[in-house]
Amino acid sequence: MKNIYLFSKTTHPDVIHVPILNTLFLQPKIDFSNYDAIVLTSKQAVTALENISPDWKKIPALSIASKTEAMVRDAGGLLLEKGDGYGDSLDDIIAKKYAAYRWLYPRPKVVASNFKERVKEGGVDIDDVVVYETSCNETCQNIDLPDDATLIFTSPFTIECFLKFYTFKSSYKVVAIGKTTAKALPKEVTYVMPKTPKVDACVTLAQQL
Repeated sequence: MKNIYLFSKTTHPDVIHVPILNTLFLQPKIDFSNYDAIVLTSKQAVTALENISPDWKKIPALSIASKTEAMVRDAGGLLLEKGDGYGDSLDDIIAKKYAAYRWLYPRPKVVASNFKERVKEGGVDIDDVVVYETSCNETCQNIDLPDDATLIFTSPFTIECFLKFYTFKSSYKVVAIGKTTAKALPKEVTYVMPKTPKVDACVTLAQQL
């Protein structure tokens, strides 16, 4: 745990968790009977749907990764399939297997990729609905980061919030969970990335630095 800081919604027992993000869940009206499947790109989307209506559980869900899949199962939802942690994998699954489905994409207010546009360009019928908003947690700005800290970032927005409160020091070691997150880093920041876009993999890599 020494000097490894995880900037994420997710905690991990082997590192210091910095809850730099706040989440506000919304309750838009959704007629789930209009859709054949739901694409879930985050665990927060599952929580949001739970707050909106139990009807989402009647529709099979395509999950971005294993932890989101576990939340679907724990909630009693139906799992269609899961991706490998990257949005591109969801594009491929939808296009190759379920292009004729009518899709619901519950998403945050601000997204880091053009997922919906990519899918629609492939001729797929997909509606997006904003079900949660993410903001920076102001209480995290007073955390003292040592010069030899290793920093793990799990989304572009965690980096945006970090830059609101801190600056990158050349002595920091940086781990980005995936390609989209890495692109959000300032160009001068050197980083490493795990082979799989998972928090566990990030922590293992950080411990090896």
